[in-house]
Amino acid sequence: MTIDVLKGSAIRDVPARHGDHAETADAQTLRWVEAAGLCETPAELRNLARIRPGLLAAWCHPRADRSDSALVAMWMAWLFLLDDRIDEGDLGRDADRLEAHLHEPLGVVSYGSAPASPMGRALAEIVERASDAMPDAWVLRFRRHVADYLSGCVWQAAHRQAGHVPHPEGFPAWRRAFGAIMPSFDLVERTDGCFLPPSLYYSRPFQELLVAAADLVCWTNDLMTVDKEAAQGDPHNLVLVTAHHGGMDRHAAALLVTDAFEDRLRAHARARRELTGLARALATPPALRRQADHCAEALLDWARGHLEWGLGTPRYRTGTTTTAPAPAPTGEDRHADTP
Repeated sequence: MTIDVLKGSAIRDVPARHGDHAETADAQTLRWVEAAGLCETPAELRNLARIRPGLLAAWCHPRADRSDSALVAMWMAWLFLLDDRIDEGDLGRDADRLEAHLHEPLGVVSYGSAPASPMGRALAEIVERASDAMPDAWVLRFRRHVADYLSGCVWQAAHRQAGHVPHPEGFPAWRRAFGAIMPSFDLVERTDGCFLPPSLYYSRPFQELLVAAADLVCWTNDLMTVDKEAAQGDPHNLVLVTAHHGGMDRHAAALLVTDAFEDRLRAHARARRELTGLARALATPPALRRQADHCAEALLDWARGHLEWGLGTPRYRTGTTTTAPAPAPTGEDRHADTP
C-alpha cells in the first residue's frame, strides 16, 4: 500500500543517504545478540539476520561512524526482539503481566537498577554506551524516553486486552511512545554530534519539528504494516484507527493518512525556519545554530531512511516467516543518494 499512496509524496524529494557501515553493524550486532543470549529461539536470530538492524542504522544515521552505527543497530535489535515478543504473543494482550515483565528494564532506565536477565543487561549496556561522553541532560532525557516507550507498550496491551480501538485524537502521541521513536531520535545527537541545550531542544519550533518527524516515521510504518496488522487483528495503526472511527475502507483511510503525512512534512519545514529565527533572536552562537539546523535536517533524513529501509525489509510484509533467507547485502563502504 505504501508504494501506491506515497509514490507522489514530497518525502521522495529528500535524498536517501546510506551510511558506510551497514554490513559491519549487522555482523557485530548479531555476534553481540548471540553472546548476550538475547534470542530465545533460533528463529529469532534468523529473523534479526533477515531484517538487518545494521542496514536500518545505516539508512537512518548515515553520518554515524563504525562504533555508533553498531550501537544504533544494537538498540534496534533489542527493540525488534522485545516488540515481536509483545506484539505476536499473549504478553502483548495482558497489561498486568506485561508491566511485570517490563519492571526490570524500567528499573534499569529509571533508577539504574542492576539487571538480572539477558534483555535487562543488554539494555543497561546500550544505555551505558549511548551515554558515554554525552551531557547529563541528554542522558536523563534518553532514559526518560526509553521509559516512555516501555509505558507505551503497556498502554497498547491494555487496549488490546479490552478490545478497544484507540481514539484518533489521542492515538498519535501514544503511537510515538510505543513506537520508541523519541529515544531513537535522541541517538541522532550522539551520532551526528549535534547536542542541543534545553533552550533550543524544548523550544516550540524544535518540539514541533521533532513531533512532525516522529509522526512521519510512525505513519510511514503504519502505511507499510496496515495489511499485516489488519490480518493479525491489531488496530494499533493510524490507518486502521482512521478507518474504524471514520466508517470507511482501508484504502480511503490510507489516503487520509497520506494527506496528514504531507501536512507533517510542511510542518517540519515551517518549524525548521522558525528554529533558525529563534536561534538568531536568542543570540545563539553560530556553531550552535548550525548544530540545531543540522539536527533538524538529520531528523528528516531519519524519516526518509526509515522509508527506504521499510520498502525493502521483509519485516513489514504479510505472510513472511522467520525462516526466510536474508536479503542480499547492499554493499559495505557505499554511500548512495537515491531519488
